[in-house]
Amino acid sequence: MKSLQLTRVRALGLGATALFGGCLVPGQVWAQTQGNTAASGTEALREIVLEEIVVTAEKRAEGLQNIPIAITAVSGATLEKAGVKEVGDLVQLAPSLQFGTRSTNVFIAMRGIGQAGQDIGSQSGVTVSLDGVPLLNHFMMNPAFLDIERVEVLRGPQGTIQGRNATGGAINVYSKGPTDQTEGEIGLTAGNYSRLGIKGFMNAPLSDQIMARISFQNDRADGWTKNAFLNRRNDDADMTQLRGQLLVKPSERFSVNALVDYMRDRGDPSFNVLLGRADPARPTPAEVPGYAYPANNLKDLTFYFNEPGQRDVEDIRATLTARMELGSNTSITSTTGYIKHDIDLTNLDVDLTPVVGSRFDLIGLYAEQATQEFTATTDLGDRADLVAGLFYMHGDASEPLYLSSATVKNLLIYLPNEKLNSYASYVQLRYNLTDNLRATAGGRYTIDKKTYEMDATSGGNHYLLRDKDTWKAFTPRFVLDYTPEENTLVYTSVSRGFKSGGFNTLGDITQPVNVFNPEYVWNYEVGTKGKFFDKRLRMGLTAFYADYTNLQQTVFRTNEQTGVRFPKVENASAAKIKGIELEFEAAPTRGLKLSGAATRLDTEYGKFCNNDPLYPNVPTAAACVGVLSDGKPLPPGAVNLEGNTLTQAPKWQFNLSGEYVFPISENLEVTARADYKWQSNVYFDIYNNPLNTQDAYGLINLSVALGTFDKTWSLTGWVRNAADKRYISQAVTRPGANAYTSGSVGTPRMYGATLYHRF
Repeated sequence: MKSLQLTRVRALGLGATALFGGCLVPGQVWAQTQGNTAASGTEALREIVLEEIVVTAEKRAEGLQNIPIAITAVSGATLEKAGVKEVGDLVQLAPSLQFGTRSTNVFIAMRGIGQAGQDIGSQSGVTVSLDGVPLLNHFMMNPAFLDIERVEVLRGPQGTIQGRNATGGAINVYSKGPTDQTEGEIGLTAGNYSRLGIKGFMNAPLSDQIMARISFQNDRADGWTKNAFLNRRNDDADMTQLRGQLLVKPSERFSVNALVDYMRDRGDPSFNVLLGRADPARPTPAEVPGYAYPANNLKDLTFYFNEPGQRDVEDIRATLTARMELGSNTSITSTTGYIKHDIDLTNLDVDLTPVVGSRFDLIGLYAEQATQEFTATTDLGDRADLVAGLFYMHGDASEPLYLSSATVKNLLIYLPNEKLNSYASYVQLRYNLTDNLRATAGGRYTIDKKTYEMDATSGGNHYLLRDKDTWKAFTPRFVLDYTPEENTLVYTSVSRGFKSGGFNTLGDITQPVNVFNPEYVWNYEVGTKGKFFDKRLRMGLTAFYADYTNLQQTVFRTNEQTGVRFPKVENASAAKIKGIELEFEAAPTRGLKLSGAATRLDTEYGKFCNNDPLYPNVPTAAACVGVLSDGKPLPPGAVNLEGNTLTQAPKWQFNLSGEYVFPISENLEVTARADYKWQSNVYFDIYNNPLNTQDAYGLINLSVALGTFDKTWSLTGWVRNAADKRYISQAVTRPGANAYTSGSVGTPRMYGATLYHRF
C-alpha cells in the first residue's frame, strides 16, 4: 500500500542527505559498491546501482518515484562535477529550462513561461526558493551555489504547495545543514582569466543537542569581455560569501535550524552590448559612414563604449526553521525568512557606442522581504495523508534610476517603490482508493495586495503617481496515480496556476499608472515513471498541455505628444503550450553511468495584436482593426501575433551526461565526465524577428578527476563550453533610423583545475 511506502520513506527523515540526488536526469546519487577494489587495485570496477531518491517537493520527505510531478532533482555532488555553479547553469542538466540576463536583471523560463518585465513590478512565472523561502524577485538570487544539498526543479504550474506565482514552475535550492559529524572540506581553484577561488565548509557537533556548520567561498577572475575603448574588462569575478548554521535538537521530536548568509559581489557584468542589425535594411550606429570607432568583435569578445558599467551587490539572508513531531506520523514546520538584497548599477552606457551621449548614473535594485510559513503534515489512518499550510510575505522594493544626457545632469529621475502583502493558505489530501490507485485533491487560495508610488522628474517637470490593487485567486490541483507494479507509476493531473497582477515600474510617467492583470493557466498532464532491468534503468515520460489566459507580456508604445518610446506590460489574450519530456538514467555496466533528457515544445499566442516599434508605419492588420488596449484603440500599424512562438521557448532541447569511474591503483581512481546540452533556435521578442534570435547551438562541459577511494583528496581538471561556442542568452531591439539589437553574450570557454581535501 502506498501509505506504507510513504511511512517507510518518511522514516528516513529530512536529514537523509545520503539519498538526496537527481531524478531522471544527470545529477543522480548512485550507490557504489566498492567490493574488494581497495585490496585488488585495478582488478575491479565499481558496481553502480540506481539508488532510491528522496525529495521534499510536497513538504515531506518521500521517494521521487512516489510523487506524480514532473520534477528534476540534482545533488550537490553532481552540481560540482557538472560545473553547475549557479541557477543559470542548470540548463545544462534540467529539461525545458532557459536562462538569460536582461541588462540589469535575470530571466528564467520554464516550458516557455518566464518574466514579462525587468523591473521590481514584474515577477516571474518561475518561483525560486532558497531553503524553503520563495524570493520576491529573481534579481535577489545569489550569483553562485555554495555548499548545496540538492536542487529541485518542478516543471509546470505549482498551484497548491509551491504556488507562489508559479505558473511556469519552481526551482527550490537547499543548503547542506549541520550534522553530528566532525568534518570539513576545502577546495582551491585556478583557471584561465587569472581565476583564483577558494571554497569549503567546516561542520562540528558542539554538544549532543547542538551542531554547527560554516560554509564559505571567494572567487576572483579577470573579465572575459574587453572594452577596448576604455581598456578595461567586464564580466569579471569578485565575490565573497559566508554562511553560518546552527542546529539545535533539544529532543528527538523538536529541532530548530538557524541560517545566516552574507554575500558581496563587486563583479562588473557587460550588461547590454551592441550585437548587430535589427532590420536587414537599416545599418547599426557602428555601420554609418564616418563612424570613427572600430566595430564590436563578437568572436574576440571585444566591444567599444565609453562608460565602464559597474555593479555592487550586497545580500543578507536569514532563515529559521523549526520542526515539531507531534506523533509518529504528524509534524508541524515553521519557516521564517528575511532577505535584504541591494544592487547598485552605475555608469551604464545607453547608446552602447563610444559616442558621448546619455548614460545611467545609477540604477538601483533594492528589495527587502520577510516571510512566514507554517506547514502541517499528518497521516489520516492507513489510507490517507494530509498537508496544510499558511503563508505570508511582505515585500518592499525600490528602483531608483538617474539618467543624464551629455549636457544635462539628472535629466530624468525615477524613484519608484512597490510594497506587497501576500497571504495564502493551502491544503492537499491524498487518499488510497485501492492498494494501487491513489487520488490527490488540493488547493491554494492567494490574496496579493500591492501599493505603488512613483516620484519622478523629467526635463524639470515633477510627477507623482500612486496606485494600489488587490488580486485574489483559487488554484486547485487534482491527480490520479496508479502503480501497476512496484517500480512503475502512471499519473494524470489537472492544475491551475496564478501570477498576480502588478504595476509597470518603467512606464511613461506622463501617463496613468500602467496596471496589468493577473496571469492564469490550466495545465493538463499525463506521465509515467519506472525502473527496469533490476533497477539499472530509470525512465520518465511526461506529456502536457497548458492553456494560458491574460499572459503578461512587455510591449513598447510611443507617446504621441512627446514622441518618447516607453515599455508597457499588457496581457495577451491567450497562449497555448504543449510538449513532451523524456528523461532517463542508467547504469549499463560497471563503472559507467549515463543520463539525459529531451523536450519537444510547441508554443503559440492566441489572439494577440500589438505594434512592432521597428515598423511603425505598416498597415494595420485586418484582425487588429478595432482592437483595444486599456479601453483605447491600438495605434495604427498593429500587427497580428496570433500563432507566433513564445519567447525563450525552443522547439527542441536535450541534454546528455556520461560518467566513467575506474581504478588505476589500490588507492586511486579516475572519474571522467562529459555533459552536453543542445537546443533549437529561440526568439527573444514576441514579433519573432529573425534578427533577434539565437540559432540552434550546443554546449559541452568536460572534466577528469583523480582521487582517492576514501574521497580524502581529489584533483579535477575541467573545461566549460569546451568548443568555445558564441551564443546570445538574451537580446532586445532598438528601433529608429539606425535600428540595432543588443543583449548579453554567453560565457566563453573556461578551464582550470580544482584541488579538494576532505577531512
